[in-house]
Amino acid sequence: MNNLERVQKLISNYGPYSRRQADKFVEEGKVKINGKVISPGEKATVNDKIEIDGKIIKLNLKHEYFLVNKPKGFICQREDKFGKETISLINNYKERNLFTVGRLDVNTTGLIIITTDGELSNKITSPKNDIKKTYLVWVDKHITKNISLGLQRGTTLDDGYITKIVKNFKIISNEDGKVLVKMTLIEGKKNQIRRMFESHNRKVINLKRTQIGFHKIDGIETGKSKKLSKSEMYKGLKMNFS
Repeated sequence: MNNLERVQKLISNYGPYSRRQADKFVEEGKVKINGKVISPGEKATVNDKIEIDGKIIKLNLKHEYFLVNKPKGFICQREDKFGKETISLINNYKERNLFTVGRLDVNTTGLIIITTDGELSNKITSPKNDIKKTYLVWVDKHITKNISLGLQRGTTLDDGYITKIVKNFKIISNEDGKVLVKMTLIEGKKNQIRRMFESHNRKVINLKRTQIGFHKIDGIETGKSKKLSKSEMYKGLKMNFS
């Protein structure tokens, strides 16, 4: 493991940050290699001392993978003043450089991946890979045929973004106060599902993610996790790994 690699790739593959965060740190001049501030494009090895904002980064060369059933009230940031980080559901998470792949908002429950593998995170969050994510959505009011078609074909959000086609849209229950919808997305804009329904004058009461790729939440209790091998994780996403 003495090969030279771009510093951003080292940080995202073996450290606690995504590739986007690593790029930002380098651009802002916050990254040092062996005591020297680096510029974008510079390379290093896993044996070099990497610092971000004065803190030495410990690299994990053997990745870990977890499926977690996130409870309501937990956040997907690395630090929370109330100790409600989703990654804290895994023991010794700070020492292990664990992070969530993408985010579920504080009031959304269900399946999320926690890992140390930055390359996997990049693959899952990249729209080009079309990783499907399935949700159960509880809504306050009846869903009409026009609303159903609008949600499936693409919804214009409050910032003008038009969502991609929704897969496997199914209304399970459609009584006022008991509306339940199952839907699958291949993208994940901030609060996207809540904003989609709001654009049709409907309010999401509860939201739960039940599946990522072929990985399901079945059998994982709320607040608990299931550890997977690298092979199991990637196979469940129908992805190749090196």
